[in-house]
Order: sequence, then structure tokens, then C-alpha cells
Amino acid sequence: MNRYISYIKNNIFKIVPIVLIGLYCTHTSSCANTTGAPTGGPKDTIPPVITATIPDSNATNVPVHKTSVTLTFDEYVQLKDASKNIFLSPPQKKRPETKIRGKSVVITFPEDLDSNRTYALNFGMALADNNEGNPLPNYVYSFSTGATVDSMLVSGTVLDYSTLLPIEGISVALYEQPEDSSVFKVLPSAVTKSDVWGYFCIRNLKPVPYALYAFKDENNNNMYEPGVESVGFSDSLVTPYVVMHKGMPQLAIYDMKDTVACLMRPSEMDVYIFNEKPVTQYISSYERVSKRGAYITFGAPNVIIDSFSIKGIKSEKIIQQFNDTFDSLSFWINEGSKLPDTLYLGIKYHKTDSLGKLVPTVENLKLVAPFEKDKNAKEKNRDQQKREREDLLKFTLSADAKMVEQNGYVLEFPEPLAYAGFDSIRFTMSTPRGIVTNEELIITQDSTNVRKYIMKPKENFKPGNDYELIIPYATFRDINGFTNDSTYNKLILPTDDKLSSITLEMVNVNARYIVELVNDQRNRVYRKYIINSDTILLFPYLDKGNYSIRVTEDKNNNGLLDPGSILEKRQPEKVRLYMLENGEDIIILDERTDLEQTVDMEILFNGKNSENTTPLQ
Repeated sequence: MNRYISYIKNNIFKIVPIVLIGLYCTHTSSCANTTGAPTGGPKDTIPPVITATIPDSNATNVPVHKTSVTLTFDEYVQLKDASKNIFLSPPQKKRPETKIRGKSVVITFPEDLDSNRTYALNFGMALADNNEGNPLPNYVYSFSTGATVDSMLVSGTVLDYSTLLPIEGISVALYEQPEDSSVFKVLPSAVTKSDVWGYFCIRNLKPVPYALYAFKDENNNNMYEPGVESVGFSDSLVTPYVVMHKGMPQLAIYDMKDTVACLMRPSEMDVYIFNEKPVTQYISSYERVSKRGAYITFGAPNVIIDSFSIKGIKSEKIIQQFNDTFDSLSFWINEGSKLPDTLYLGIKYHKTDSLGKLVPTVENLKLVAPFEKDKNAKEKNRDQQKREREDLLKFTLSADAKMVEQNGYVLEFPEPLAYAGFDSIRFTMSTPRGIVTNEELIITQDSTNVRKYIMKPKENFKPGNDYELIIPYATFRDINGFTNDSTYNKLILPTDDKLSSITLEMVNVNARYIVELVNDQRNRVYRKYIINSDTILLFPYLDKGNYSIRVTEDKNNNGLLDPGSILEKRQPEKVRLYMLENGEDIIILDERTDLEQTVDMEILFNGKNSENTTPLQ
């Protein structure tokens, strides 16, 4: 009834004229012959309304055996993904069962409930009306099998530890008597799930200390699966101090599209979600990808290898390269003679045994040379084969005009080089007046990729000048004996007066940090610096758009953002977003703008800014 009263109030100015016209038409012949079809009225946008519950909401002394709950609505409803959306807190091993009976939804519990326990039945996005699909989002029905209903709550926000963006659908679990392995082996004392804004509210709690964990429950078993699911946790025990009462914002039902209202909800804590590094060490895969190249992938990072050999190949002829996390080893054979189709590799490394300990283990691998998948490939590409010589060394040359002064020219080869004649490369600069000068290049090999080289001019790049790079024929020869054709590249640094820049003065820098300019969704890095002292950073050649400044505390000086560990109680390395004076972490950059900002690292990581991580939708 309340629903219809509300509808009439909101549409009174539409209804009155319609009634008057109807009365007029009954007394005049001009309306009698109308042939227009009825419009059917306004579209229903109102969610279903609960008219009754059995037992009553917040009922006490509910039976523990063969318990059922019935929700009756003012209209027919449907259930959407009930097995995914509907869950009980605290959970049971068997999930609640649901069925629709007329205008009611009946929920039964396959297992007996615990005595003297408060339960919260969460419906997520499962409830919607049958006609238009209008949802009744995040409805929660509570009851107790004891004499009282627990009435405390805890709220917070779940964020990705790297992007600081909210994560939906994360299970946030509390454990009343926690052990180190609780999240792996024990059903939680209370659980809820984060909404599209990463927000969570765990209700009907006792005023006792809980351990808090959050994880992406992929298999819906209410326990964390290491190596499969992402996870986060609170450093300290959480004791609820907020008492539930009618009308409080934490308990209200929100339209998830109402950005302002959703972001105004009280949040007691931020929980950062990460993927733990695998801990079980073994050889997960290996493959010979070319006649002279292969790789081995390990199950966990930082593998320990005692010995590595290939039958019939001298050790000095083997080029090895680990990736930056030391869980993948690429290797090539720099041997002029023809290699056999099958190579036999012996490796002694530290493998995880059945007790979870690392023990020296010897494994022998058989590496078979890859065969051409399409036997007719050469015939199909006959014309191309005529144009290209068989011993052609192909490589990539990358140079972004907006990034070249930081990244330089990047050369990457399919396989390692046996010879590199960098001295023969010609690099020139031309001024707008046509003055051409030879410039000196500084060459460095990438520390994590033996196939990649960085070339930068000794003198800084100058905007508006032309830069020409000429790599002559046979400058490079790889381990297969292949040589390159000549390559030409022309580059002009941007001079568009519509471009903008950001200059950051970094102060109170007392550790090592990674400073990145990213887009507003933080999935694209435009420019990156690593600093360990006060400095000024320039981000030039920026188009109009939205940006953020992301700063990572690089505690172990490896240039990476490292995740945390549940068993070691170690949080991931801290990431923070620089906040403008208005409290926003999005920099809206217009054309022809040179923005200068001071970033105080003490405030960013230890002051107000470190707590202000406004979620984005």
C-alpha cells in the first residue's frame, strides 16, 4: 500500500489533469469517437516491496531444526543467480535453498542452525520484480536462535592494492577465535560481500575482537584458496563499536548508480586485496621454442638452482636469462654447429616436498625442436620468401616521440646477439634552420632481457629538432648467424602548443619510491620515475585528459610492487595517490596547462592523504 501511495504523491500533477479530461469526455460527444490507442501508463521503476516475513525480521528463539524463512512481496518476483547472490552469515557448509511460491520467496537451510546465534541472510542482487526486473538490492534479513539479536556492525572498503580502485564481490569474513590457518580451514563467524563500490557492512555482530580477512571466493566455499584467489586482511583484531539502529546510512538500501550517496557511507577501514606469491616450488612448464632457444617456468618465484647442463653443450655456450621475479628461466645455445632435434637437459634445483620444505631435486628434461605447423607455409608465402632472405634478422625498433627522452630508442631481437656493431649506427640532429650535427649514442643492455638494448643520445633531446637514426646492413648478427637489413628512423619531438605538462616537486623523500603518471583508471602508465631523495620530476607532452599520480613505497628496492603474505602477516607494499587541495585524486588537465605541484611524502604516506583513497566507479 505504501508503494502506491508514494507513486500517487510523486505523480499527482500528472494524474489530476487525466481525471479531469476523463470526466469531461463522459459528458461530451467529442470524446466518444476517439480512436487513439491507450498509452499503458508510465513504466514501473519501483522495486518490489516486502509486505510480510515469517518469522518476523529480527525474531528471536527461532528453531534450529528444519528452519525456513518466507518473504512475501506486493507483486510477483524473480530470483537472479540465487546460488551466487544469496548467502547466510555465519555460513554453513551447505548453502541456503530457495524457491518461489506465488508472491513469496521461501528459504530453507539444509543443515541445522547453531543455537544461541544471530544470523543474517543476505540477498545481494537476487531479488527483482517479475515484470520489469526492478531490483531490490542488498536486502538483509536477520534473526536469532537465541534470546537476543546481536546488534553491532563493522564497515569498510575493499580496494585493489595496486590501482586503489574498489573491487566488487569480495567476501569479507570475521573470525571470533582466530588461528593463523582460520581463513584456509574454518568457516567464518560472520561474512558479507563488497558491492560495486567495494563497500561492505558486516552486521549483527558481538562486541568482541575478530580477525578480518577478505578474499575472492571463486568456488563459494567461504574459505580462502591460496594460489587461486586474491586476498587481503586487517593488521589488527577488529572489535565492533558501532551499534545498529534504524535509519543509519550503513544499513540503508542504495541505488548503486547514486555515486554521491554511495561514497558518503561511513567506512571504518580500507582492506587492500592482492594475489600472494606462490610458495610451492616445482617445474610447471618447459618448452623449446626455437632451434636454439627454450624456457623453463617454475611454480614459485626466487627459484634456487644448483646446477644446469645440456648434454653435449659446453656451459659457456649457454646464455641464461631470468625474469625479474626469478620464476622463469630463458636460455639459448650460442653454438655455431647444427643442433640435434632433441636436447637433454639436467637441472638440480630446490623443489617443495610433501612436507612443504625445499629439498635439492634433480630432474631431466627432454627438449624437442619445434616443427613447422603448416607444411605448406613456404609455398603459401613463396613471394614473400623471394623478397626476404632466409638469414634475415628481424628486430623491433621502438621510439615514442613523447617518451623518447626518458625511454630512448628501444631495440629488441628475437634471440640474443653474437655480434653488435653499435659504432656503425649513425645518429644525427637537424635544427629548424637545417643545421645537421652528428650526435653520440649511449648504449645499455636491459638488465632483465638480454635481447633488448636502450639507445639514448649523450646530449638531451631538444624539442622542435629532427632526429635521424640509420642502422646499416649487417650491424647485428644473432646466435643463428642471421644479420639485419638497413633500417631508417626519423623522429621529431612534439612542439604542439596544445600539449601540457605536470611538474612535481618531491619533498621529504626518505626512502625509495616509484612515482608514476597514470590514467584515471590506473591501467596505463604514461611515465615512471624511481627516486630516493628530494627531486623535481617533469611529465611533459601531455594531452588534455584525466590523470593520477601513483606513488609506491619500494621497501626492498627491486623496482616492483610486491604483494603481501597471509601467513607472514605482511601487508603488500603501500601505494598512495597524490591528492589535490580539493581532496580529489584525479588531475583534470586542460590544453596549454603547465601544472606545478609539491608532493610531501610524509603527508602522503603518514598523514591525511594516506587515508583518502576515494573509490572510483
